[in-house]
Amino acid sequence: MQSSDEFFNKNLQQNKNIVGISAAIIVNDSVIWSNGFGYADKFNNVPMTTNTIVNMGSITKTFTSLSVMQLQQRGSLNINDPLNSYLTDFRPKTKNIDIKDITVRSVLTHTSGIQPDIWKNSDLKSGKYTDVLGYINDTYITYPPGMVGLYSNAGYNILGTLVKTVSKQDYAAYVHQNIFAPLGMSQSGFAMDGLKYRSKIYLGGNEVEEYELRDIASGGIYTNINDFSKYAIELMKAYNGESSSIIDSPTIREMFSLQNQNVPIESNKKGLGWFMFKNDSNFAVYHAGSAGFAQAKLLLIPKSKFAVIVMTNSAEGGAIAEEFCFSFLKKYQLSITDLFPAPITGKIHSSSTPIKLSRHSLKRYLGNYAQEEGYIKVILEKDRLRLIDGERQYFLTPLSRDEFLPTEIFPNDSLAERSNKRFVFKKINNENFLFQRIGDREYESGLKLKNVDRSVWENKTGKYRHFGYQMLIGDTKFKEAEIYISEDNVLMMKLTTFGSVRHIPLRIITHDHAVTCGINAGFGGFNVSFFEKDDQKVVDFAGLTFRKDR
Repeated sequence: MQSSDEFFNKNLQQNKNIVGISAAIIVNDSVIWSNGFGYADKFNNVPMTTNTIVNMGSITKTFTSLSVMQLQQRGSLNINDPLNSYLTDFRPKTKNIDIKDITVRSVLTHTSGIQPDIWKNSDLKSGKYTDVLGYINDTYITYPPGMVGLYSNAGYNILGTLVKTVSKQDYAAYVHQNIFAPLGMSQSGFAMDGLKYRSKIYLGGNEVEEYELRDIASGGIYTNINDFSKYAIELMKAYNGESSSIIDSPTIREMFSLQNQNVPIESNKKGLGWFMFKNDSNFAVYHAGSAGFAQAKLLLIPKSKFAVIVMTNSAEGGAIAEEFCFSFLKKYQLSITDLFPAPITGKIHSSSTPIKLSRHSLKRYLGNYAQEEGYIKVILEKDRLRLIDGERQYFLTPLSRDEFLPTEIFPNDSLAERSNKRFVFKKINNENFLFQRIGDREYESGLKLKNVDRSVWENKTGKYRHFGYQMLIGDTKFKEAEIYISEDNVLMMKLTTFGSVRHIPLRIITHDHAVTCGINAGFGGFNVSFFEKDDQKVVDFAGLTFRKDR
């Protein structure tokens, strides 16, 4: 308790940009420590306390998944059923994908292929969470269900619509009646509830205007530490077989069980609505939330009946909130690496003994491998592979049919073998991926792209200026999208926001549709569509529009 007080007091003293934080530690169904630090309203000297209400952001998704699982517990739905068996209006575009493979479970685990977000009318004044279903129907499913873990706010807003459709009750009303009320969370709700004791929010230590999200089912719940603790305690009680007013033990145990061990392209272990730290000794479930500038973190270690919660009203407070939560992992035989899934590329060869592959065998790896920004180029040079990744270059020595040992090439032509690293080529669902292995960690380094048909795409190249609905905050306030074809015949989008410039490769789906590359990072996994409106060429990216200069 003393060290927790000292941790937050020290961090607020050292970082004046962090205005307010509240936190709690729970052991054996009791809050053993909770406190507030700094200010909820700096200008008026209102202190941050355990009663101060903050937006929990994406931790809302755990409430949405709980709502869906309550409906399954009552027999109203089955998460293994196709989503469109309950939402008949769910009709996204597909190519070589059966829409019936998109199950409720796949949406809960972020493996449905639904793109990460739709930014059109994304504030509460302009749109409703139920609008997202219609917007997604104008997009292509990005990957076959079960192939890629692609974190999707849009998917969880569609789950909010599912809750509304099946329960015949608006999502917010459902959560109030079926979660908040039974738990006595009387100080919790949504932006439209007009909650008292809400904190101001801050960026760089300065107060900024509250940005109310349309997406109430993926990030819209407001609460305080006292109410939040009731939620954490109840979930752990149910997990441990105690009677619960909101969920039974078998259902919460399913939610807290590993769901994505067979997903080939994945970055984190996941349960149903939760991220998971898991090893042979113990497990924890975790979720973080960010809503513009307010942030929250929730870590539960159910078997040990331990939980920690942190909420902050400052954009810069997220890092110390996470540090505080993760500092308890070791005490319960866990570590940060327990969050990462086992590599799908198998066990790397401890031996560095090379094998001989024919020129013909090596040729199948040649090409451009798209990343979140830019791409890796693999070429054949004197019967060996050369990998070019921006400023870094490697010769690749085969250790098996698909696994290669990299030797780094420096500008002065000196070489250095990187024996702790491997590059692995792997085919998944008829798509070719490049993985990088460092020890036991695996990183998806790129998706092999097909060359562009210039006769189709050259007339779509050029600069497109933003028009129409504009985002209000952060790095998602846009200026321009420039479409061009690189010298290596890769379709690219140069995306300019008010804070960054990014060169993003595009994976072509049809002659008028593409998807940004990169998974769970930056602006990856979004549809980009091309059409004409009022005799002008238009690009739609994530629901925002750009038109070409005449």
